[in-house]
Amino acid sequence: MLSRKYLMAGCVLLVSQVALAEEGSSPIKALSLDYRHEYRTRDRTHYDKLNMSAALPNNFNFSIETKYKTGGKDTKDKMFSDPVINAVELTLSRAFIFDNFKISPLIQPEFNNERTEWKFGFVPWYTFNENWAIGGMYRFEMTDYANDPDCGYNGDKSCSTNKHRTVNRGDIYLRYTWDRFSTTYKFIYKHGDEILWGNQHYDYEQEWQFDYLLGDKKEWKPYVTFGDIGRSSKSTERQFRLRMGVVYTFK
Repeated sequence: MLSRKYLMAGCVLLVSQVALAEEGSSPIKALSLDYRHEYRTRDRTHYDKLNMSAALPNNFNFSIETKYKTGGKDTKDKMFSDPVINAVELTLSRAFIFDNFKISPLIQPEFNNERTEWKFGFVPWYTFNENWAIGGMYRFEMTDYANDPDCGYNGDKSCSTNKHRTVNRGDIYLRYTWDRFSTTYKFIYKHGDEILWGNQHYDYEQEWQFDYLLGDKKEWKPYVTFGDIGRSSKSTERQFRLRMGVVYTFK
């Protein structure tokens, strides 16, 4: 119930700031909406994401992201069928800029009906020129699965893993930009204190994203992402992930 209150309060705040921005009295410098649809080919499952992000004074940024998935027992090949919230994530960050170098410390609480997760990290970027940039992210994640249905609630040992888990995650990004087009390659490595992926402590992902800016003010940004991800916590099997979305920025 408390998490829903935080979500509603954040949504009301952003919507109210949009209205104020139209009147010229909002402190928000820019506000963006990001919708994304995802399909995992071997699981044959669909996911959706809606993100609202606000650029604030002094290089602060705040966003609310809701992630959805298909509900019910049989989720294969069902797009927009009985959607349920998979997780809600809030992000607060601030960018510190030093010529061509930028670093953004961040905090990201995420929650759903089964877990609460706290993420702390930073995102560095270095711009070589108008075409090339390199970046990354380090994030420390602490997860509490107190309401995990696989765990017992009476002190028994029915949990498959510890209720309190930590993960260290590191990303590397390489970006090329030409006029309105950009493409970004991402490599993601995760290491946990429990056996969380494929009967091992570590996992990796790869992504290749393509973006293109549209509109007189470049306010529209459709994108597509091709990903290589792990499939199961019990198997090293991999699968292909396709994501397609669009970002609209109020300018």
